[in-house]
This record gives sequence, C-alpha cells and structure tokens, in this order.
Amino acid sequence: MNVKDFKKRLEENFSVNGVIGGHLQEILEAEGQYGEYFCNKFHGQSVLIDSFQSFYIETIYNANAWIGKNGLPKNAPNYASIFLYYIINFKSFRACENLLLKGYPLDGYALLRDLKDRALFLGAIIKKITTFPRIYGYENLKEASTKKDLQNNMMKRIKEEKRVLSEMIRGNSGLPKGIQTHLQKWEKLFNLEVHGSMFTYFLEGGDWLRGGRALSIGPDPKEDSMSMYMNRASEIGWLLTRLLPFLQPVKDAFGNTWSQRLNVLDNSFREMEISLSKLNIKIADAFIYFIDNKFNFSDTLHYFEATGN
Repeated sequence: MNVKDFKKRLEENFSVNGVIGGHLQEILEAEGQYGEYFCNKFHGQSVLIDSFQSFYIETIYNANAWIGKNGLPKNAPNYASIFLYYIINFKSFRACENLLLKGYPLDGYALLRDLKDRALFLGAIIKKITTFPRIYGYENLKEASTKKDLQNNMMKRIKEEKRVLSEMIRGNSGLPKGIQTHLQKWEKLFNLEVHGSMFTYFLEGGDWLRGGRALSIGPDPKEDSMSMYMNRASEIGWLLTRLLPFLQPVKDAFGNTWSQRLNVLDNSFREMEISLSKLNIKIADAFIYFIDNKFNFSDTLHYFEATGN
C-alpha cells in the first residue's frame, strides 16, 4: 500500500465531522481548561514552580557562559557528563509539569519518582559516597567492551544504586528510625503510582466506580490528585535547588546575586513544606529533617571531582 492510499483509508474511516480523529478535539479542549483551572486555583504553587524552573534555566545559561569563556574546568573529567545530567533533569521536570497542566497530574507524579532517585544520586556524589561513572554504570568501561562487560557493569550499577539509596535515605543513612519510617512511606507513595497507576485508578475513577459521578475519559480537575502532585513536585524541586551550586565550575562562579536569589528560592521551598507540616503531615517533618541532614551542603559548594571514598 502506498502512502496516498494509506492516508485515504484512515481519512475515510476515522474522520468526524470532516476532521481526522475528530473525537480528540473535546479532549484537547478539556486539557486546556484544566491548565487554566489549576493556575487560577493554585496560583502560589504556580509562582513557586515557575520561579524554580526559570532560575534553573538561568543556572544552566550561567554554566554554559562560563564554559564558553573559560573552557571546561581543568582536572574535571566528569563535569561535562554531570552538566548534561542537570539538563536532562530539567527536561524531565518539565515533562512532569506539562502532564500536570494538561490534566494528568498523577502521570507526572509517577515520573517524579525517577527524578527523586537522580537527585539522591547527585547528592551522594557531593557527599563523596559515590562517583558519576560508578552510579551511571560506565566506570572502567572501554570502547571495545564486550556484551558481557556491559552486562556486568549494569549489575554493578544496580548494586551501587541500592547501596547509595541505603546510605542516603534508607537503612544505612544514620537517620532516626522514625524519620526513616516516614521517608519510606514517601518513597512507597511514588512506587504505588509507578507500578499499576494505583492513585490514578482510585482517585481519578473511584467516584465513578462508587456511582458518585459520571465517567470522564478526558481530564477532570480533582484537587486530591493535584495536591498529591504539588506536594511531591515541591519536594523534588527543593532537592534540585540544593544541587544547583554544584554546577559552578569554581567557587562563586555565578556571583553573589545568584547566590542570594538561590537562598530566596530555597527558603520558599522550605516555607511550602512547613505549610504541610502545620497540617500535621508527618512526611513533611521528615522531609525537612532529611534536607537539613543529607542535603546540607556547604555555602561555598562548587564543582569538584568526587572520588566516592
């Protein structure tokens, strides 16, 4: 079948009122309305997250400008790889936000799980618990590596990830048992959505199953779903904010004004988490403790080559 006939057959079978895939139009309209509803309803959250994203972009621009002027930092073979990792993290966060604003907050919530792990890995590099090649699975690999070499390194990477997560937030973290319990719940909440879309199923469709409301195939604003996403997005945003100084190739590379504004953003995330704590949400208390004890980096933090020792 040639391309012309292929397209013609689809047009003949799937046009609605002269529009190919016409039933999708109502979904597109609902997605746009959802985004407007969210931004109007939760303006404070929108201001915080938009400020964070803009500052993150500015930080990337600052690093790129420094590199353009000075070249990659000397004796820092992993800086370029980590710089790229920061950019990928930003794109992933944007993907989560786009899902939220189109009406799929819990799908964005599921994607935040991977960002959570990546933030913890970067934190572990700064804490000198691991190295980027080790946690990313290419330590000691050569261009001529065999399939068996690649498989062995994959297994080493998985083992290293488990070790690092244990050191940062789980059994070997040194965090008080009560804090670990609430952080374990925090992590499990991500997993419930990643494996089986449990929250999407029950929060988005539970009312219909119970006969309480009509079934909607398109986005339907539900504040429980929005709140779940907002709480976790703020926490991941706070983690990523704490990591931004590590992109400075040398001490104070981005200047005092940048550092002052970083502190404003950091404090804003803290205030957001405190507001959850005031609602007696124990995960919020545990997360603040975690930030203050595991992401408590030096005020003079800038890039260095971690040895993992």
